[in-house]
Amino acid sequence: MDRTQRTALAAVATALLAGGIAEAQNQPPLTLAPVVGRRISPPQPQQRQGVEYLSGTWNLVWTGRESPITPGPRTGTVAFARQGTSNVLTMTGDETTDAGTAYKETGTLEWDEAKKALAIKERLPGGPEIQGTGDWSSPLSIRFESQPVQVQGQTLKLRRTYSILSAVSFSVAEELSTNGGPFQRLGNGQYIKK
Repeated sequence: MDRTQRTALAAVATALLAGGIAEAQNQPPLTLAPVVGRRISPPQPQQRQGVEYLSGTWNLVWTGRESPITPGPRTGTVAFARQGTSNVLTMTGDETTDAGTAYKETGTLEWDEAKKALAIKERLPGGPEIQGTGDWSSPLSIRFESQPVQVQGQTLKLRRTYSILSAVSFSVAEELSTNGGPFQRLGNGQYIKK
């Protein structure tokens, strides 16, 4: 390539570069907003609300403190048996405390599909009956609060949050209010379907 050709090529390259710079100045600036923004959450598996989810036998590990309604940490099984084709389950807990004492509880759960509500009546060892309704309008959790109950001269209210983790696992966080005071953490239960 001779000197004339190199000069012509340089002139063409300069013109193209100058035109590209001018065009770039007319464009809106690049932004990183779509990259910097919140990450899109992956789809969450959701279980269908109702007695079908709870039906069956579950292994339970409950960790928490002693209170007027619970003896503290325990392990065992909880069985939910559907009564015919109704929306009612009977619940039977066969557990053992850390001290080696048997802990048995019974109850019923009744599902109201229209209201997405779960009415719970649970008889604890020693006599107290916990009653209330759980809001299961979200497929991810059930929010339950009991009616006040008298135990050992105290007025107690129990609040539970059931977190639906998968088709074979859920957890329960329990809080207790004593004599109208603030709710305080009572314990956590981990349920794994057998």
